[in-house]
Amino acid sequence: MVRGAGGHPAWSPARGYRYDGLYVVEDSFREQGKSGFLVCRFRLRKLAEEVAVSTTGLGAAGAPPPAGTATPSTRGTRQQRVVRSTPVVDWVKARHDFTCQVCGVRLAGPNGPYAEGAHIRGLGRPHSGPDAVENVLCLCPNHHVLFDLGAFTLTDELALEGAPGQLRTHPDHRVSLEHVRYHRSHCARTGRQ
Repeated sequence: MVRGAGGHPAWSPARGYRYDGLYVVEDSFREQGKSGFLVCRFRLRKLAEEVAVSTTGLGAAGAPPPAGTATPSTRGTRQQRVVRSTPVVDWVKARHDFTCQVCGVRLAGPNGPYAEGAHIRGLGRPHSGPDAVENVLCLCPNHHVLFDLGAFTLTDELALEGAPGQLRTHPDHRVSLEHVRYHRSHCARTGRQ
């Protein structure tokens, strides 16, 4: 944790910044702040000084595996999420026969084929996209994650930008260019921003 000057004098340095070690988030909660805004707060616990930190990255060669927990604890949470329409995604996946529109892979699992419905313009904040068939692609898990991360996007001609190829289409499934353009301008990390 790095602390900056200007905060509570009991915890902040007089000037500049100070490194105070590693902490783990033990709890989080929300409360109303002085100005009436909702403030997210975190309860932190300082990690022991002997905790080793790899400077070569997670999972570095030769690094021992973490110990893990034999009986993990549970913690109740309360959350709000956007409720997606299962029939919308199911329709898109069925039209494409559970085949990724990017790579053409159809994953066959023990309970049948598997694909994911990826929203072009994300649902909820900050994107507020609709849960409609023209805003959904049928993708394999890898391409779903890469699309959500903005590793590739689509041109108006539905060519892939940031990856080779062309989006596979179906005559019954029209993809909205409005949502494609939104994804390209707000989500793409393909180096053209």
